[in-house]
Amino acid sequence: MDALTLILIFLIFFAIFLFITANKKKNIKRPAVKKEELIQAYKNQMKELLLKYEKDKQLQTQEKIKLLKQINHDLSMNLFFEKDEATKLLKELSTLS
Repeated sequence: MDALTLILIFLIFFAIFLFITANKKKNIKRPAVKKEELIQAYKNQMKELLLKYEKDKQLQTQEKIKLLKQINHDLSMNLFFEKDEATKLLKELSTLS
C-alpha cells in the first residue's frame, strides 16, 4: 500500500468516528430547568424537616436554621442563582411552616 491509500483509509475512519460522536444525543438541561429542580428540592427538604419535627417546635426551629444555613451556602456556590434570587428563595423557605 502506498502512502496515499493509508491516508485515505485513515481519513475514512476519522470521518466515521466524527460522525458517530457528533450524532450522540446529549441530555443537557437548560439552566432554567435545573434551577427549578433545585428550588423544588429545597422546598421538599424543608417540608420533610417540618414534618419530621412537628411535635417539638424548638428542635424544629433549630433544624430549620441549620438547613437554611446549608441551603444558603449551597446557593452562594451555585452559578445559576444571583444573590437576590438566593435571598428571595431563603425568605420563602424560612416562611414555610
